[in-house]
Amino acid sequence: MEALLRAFWGMIPVSAIALPYALLGWPLLAARRRRRLPARYATATAGVDSAAFLVAFLVLCLVTMPVGTSGVSTLDLVPGADITAAFSDDGSLWQVIGNVLLLCPLGALLPLRMRRLRTLLRIALAALVASVLVEGTQYLIHTGRVTSTDDVLLNTAGATLGAALSRRGWRALDPPPPVPVTIPAQRRTICEAPLRMRVPRSVWDTRYAAVAHPERQ
Repeated sequence: MEALLRAFWGMIPVSAIALPYALLGWPLLAARRRRRLPARYATATAGVDSAAFLVAFLVLCLVTMPVGTSGVSTLDLVPGADITAAFSDDGSLWQVIGNVLLLCPLGALLPLRMRRLRTLLRIALAALVASVLVEGTQYLIHTGRVTSTDDVLLNTAGATLGAALSRRGWRALDPPPPVPVTIPAQRRTICEAPLRMRVPRSVWDTRYAAVAHPERQ
């Protein structure tokens, strides 16, 4: 446990700096969404988005932070080797628990906002791709970490576990259905009655008499 804390001590100041920004962005994002959405829905969605961005930022910082002084990454492609070593007498279960919990919050939060990820299979595939990219980046930038197949499997299992725990609330933040507007029935006018214009007698005699009765000319 002490070795794990020494390896990731840098996450404490990073978290202390990132957390106030997330707490500040939550009400600002909610206030912007209240212009076109209900207040409760805008506040809830803004909170989930802020939490997801915070977790993603912390995960990115965690996986790219150098460990040790060697600065050389190692590659372990044997499935189950790290897990077996963790359960041995001189192993550490905290490494396994940390890999399981790494993507667990994102697996729980992302289906609340992304409908395309609302199946455990899609969450597992997305976590698998993300974990492969993370492990590959660790190996390329040489941060002194071990790029292993077990880390990918544990990260995928953790994201799937988080999605399973939040499965009942996936539709809680869906946009509210539109309220139907009732338009009162109006009487349709088929044909308006013609206007009856009365022409004065003097005008009729002077202008239209010759037209109506040519013999009067």
